[in-house]
Amino acid sequence: DGDIFQLPSTCNYILTSQCKGSYEDFNIQMRRQVEDGHPTITKITMKLEGTAVELTNNSVTVDDQEVTLPYSHSGVLIEKNPSYIKVSAKLGLVAWWNGEDALMIELDNKYKNQTCGLCGDFNGVQLYNEFIMNGAEISPSDFGQFAKIDAPTESCTALPTPSDDKCTKLVRSGAELVPLDFFIKACEEDMCQCSSNSSSFCLCSTLSEFSRQCVHAGGKPGQWRTDQFSKTCPNKNMVHQECGNPCINTCSNPDRGHVCESHCIDGCFCPAGYVLDDLTGKGCIAQEQCSCTHNGKVYQPGQSFTSNCKECTCTSNQWSCKEKDCPGTCSVEGGSHISTFDGKAYNFHGDCTYVLTKVSHTNGTEFTVVGDLVRCGLTDTETCLKAVTLALSGGNTVRKFFTH
Repeated sequence: DGDIFQLPSTCNYILTSQCKGSYEDFNIQMRRQVEDGHPTITKITMKLEGTAVELTNNSVTVDDQEVTLPYSHSGVLIEKNPSYIKVSAKLGLVAWWNGEDALMIELDNKYKNQTCGLCGDFNGVQLYNEFIMNGAEISPSDFGQFAKIDAPTESCTALPTPSDDKCTKLVRSGAELVPLDFFIKACEEDMCQCSSNSSSFCLCSTLSEFSRQCVHAGGKPGQWRTDQFSKTCPNKNMVHQECGNPCINTCSNPDRGHVCESHCIDGCFCPAGYVLDDLTGKGCIAQEQCSCTHNGKVYQPGQSFTSNCKECTCTSNQWSCKEKDCPGTCSVEGGSHISTFDGKAYNFHGDCTYVLTKVSHTNGTEFTVVGDLVRCGLTDTETCLKAVTLALSGGNTVRKFFTH
C-alpha cells in the first residue's frame, strides 16, 4: 500500500502470505543477518501452491532438492542473471532478490485485501490496518511482532537504537542526497545502524533502494553513482545501470530483450551491441563471437559437424548447413525383412523374382537389381533370398550371386 518503515532485526518474518482465504496460495518468509557489519538477507523461503522454494547465497532448493538454474516445474520458474534471482509463479507472483540486501515482490491485484505480513494487507490504504489498528497507532516494531515466525529453538535480536548525536551528524549527508522525507528518515536510521567502516555501504544501500522505488513507480533515474558508491559487476566488461532491461539478450536467446514486458531494474548489463555468453561464460561478447549448440554439445565459431548428409558450421551463433552427397541404403534381411532407401521397414513373403531397385534415364537403363525370394521352410512365411542379379548398361553386363 506504499507504507515505508524501518524494522532492524535478525528475526524470521513473513513478508507476505494469502491469509484470508480457505487455501493459502503463497507464503514468503525472509531472514536477515549482519555479516561483516552489513545487514543482508541470508535466506528466503517460499511456499507457492504446494511447491517449497528456498533461496540462500549458495544454493536454490525446490522441495528440499537442490536445483540448477534456470528451473521450471509446477508453474514455478526460477531464473538468474548477473544481478538478480527471479522467481515467477503462475498464480500471479514475481520475486526479485539481488542476493544481498534487496528483495522485491510483485503481486497480482486479485489478491487485494487477502494478504498478511510485513508487506501489509494490500487494501490500497496506507497506515490503516498496519500502523493504525482499532483506532490506535502502533509502532513498526509492534507491527512486526504480528509477522515474526521463529522456530521454537532459535532466537532473534532487534538491533539497538543508536544515539541521537551520531544520527544528527550522518543525516545531513543523507538529506543532501535523498530529498524525500521518508528516505531521509530511512537514511538516518540505516546509517545509525552501521559501523564506521561500513557507512558507505549502508548509505549506498539506502540510495539504491530509493532508486529502485523510483523505477517501480515509473521513473527512470539517471546514473547517480559516483566512485564512492560505485557498483562492482561480476564481469569486467559489464556496466551497471539503474534502469536496464531485465530480459537480458544472451547467446542462446539474442532477441529476448525485444519482447520483454517487465519494467526495468537496476543491476549489471552488457553494453549496447553485446550479448551475455550463457554457453561458455565469457561475459559480454559480440553476437558473432557466440558459440553454437547441437545435441547438448557446444561448438566454437568455425567448428562444424556432419549429420544426415549435411555439414553444418557455427557462424555468428547460427548453424550454416550445406547438403552433401549421401548414399541411400536398401536392404533385405532374413529373406523377408525389407528396408527402403527412405528408411521404411516392412515384411514381405514372396516366391518369385522381384526388382529390388532400378534406375532409368531417357537414353536407357543404368542398372537393375533383382532378387530371388523362395520358400525355404514349412510355412509360407519362411522365405529366403536365394540369389541377386545386377544388370548394368541395359543388360550388357550381368552378374549373379547365389546364396548357400
